[in-house]
Amino acid sequence: MSLTPTAFAQLAVDARAEVGESPWWSAGEECLYWVDIHGRRLHRFGVEGGTDRAWTMPDLVTFVATHVQGGLVVALRDRVCHVDLGTQTFRVLAQPPLPPGGRLNDGTTDSRGRLLIGSMVEMTRTPGVDSNAAAALHRIDTDGSCITLLDGFRTVNGLAFAPDGRTLYVSDSHPGVRTIFVCDYDPASGEIGVRRDFVTTHDLPGRPDGGCVDADGCYWMAAVDGGCLLRFDPGGKLVGSLAVPVEKPSKAAFGGADLDVMFITSLRRNLQTPLAQQPHAGSLFIARPGVRGVPLADCAIALP
Repeated sequence: MSLTPTAFAQLAVDARAEVGESPWWSAGEECLYWVDIHGRRLHRFGVEGGTDRAWTMPDLVTFVATHVQGGLVVALRDRVCHVDLGTQTFRVLAQPPLPPGGRLNDGTTDSRGRLLIGSMVEMTRTPGVDSNAAAALHRIDTDGSCITLLDGFRTVNGLAFAPDGRTLYVSDSHPGVRTIFVCDYDPASGEIGVRRDFVTTHDLPGRPDGGCVDADGCYWMAAVDGGCLLRFDPGGKLVGSLAVPVEKPSKAAFGGADLDVMFITSLRRNLQTPLAQQPHAGSLFIARPGVRGVPLADCAIALP
């Protein structure tokens, strides 16, 4: 399917990350945090000076968010931790159950500061690993308790809430599934409704990777392998796109003082197009799509 993009992304940091992911805007610091999963790096991009600083993590790092008491919350391969970058102190907050050979993946927070985080199964055949194992979506409450909300996934991705916090989007980016789902969500209790199909992407460019929502209630899907972001209205109709000059954009987040800037991470691994044709694969990009984002709540899991 051919789409005419309504906006274009520009290079912000030539980071060359292996698997750039999880952009998270910190309004308090006026900066963007993001991760390189397989590079095991946590990045901080200062918008004012345009500088990017990185810290090495002790394991794969798949997600980052700000915490209500300061510091950051990160998801490592098999655990969620609070991180004080000043002292390089890691405190384990929760260890959600994982499928055999799997790891944690995408996450977001609800309006009460609970953390929703998903897992993924091993993408390659590994001796001794069950190829039929299922990944799941978990909710980590503010007291640190972990509850499984949905299962039966291969790769949990695309987590984002509608502006009122009552609709949750979640996708499965596995090549055999490549579907975005939608669920009713109760912000007061954290209870979730039945998963329903929102968009199947078999006839669209790219598979659904990370997602975010704008103030108009539209859902933005990073089309990994498709070189673009796709924008869907709340009814699932494709209403816009944004071109990214690399094959594998991975996730977008709104930031800036007015939440009108879109930050986009990307991948440098497993490219189908030669690297010479996309030398900035794995970089961080910026775009102005003409809409504003929705502020996200800091994670409020109690510190041990």
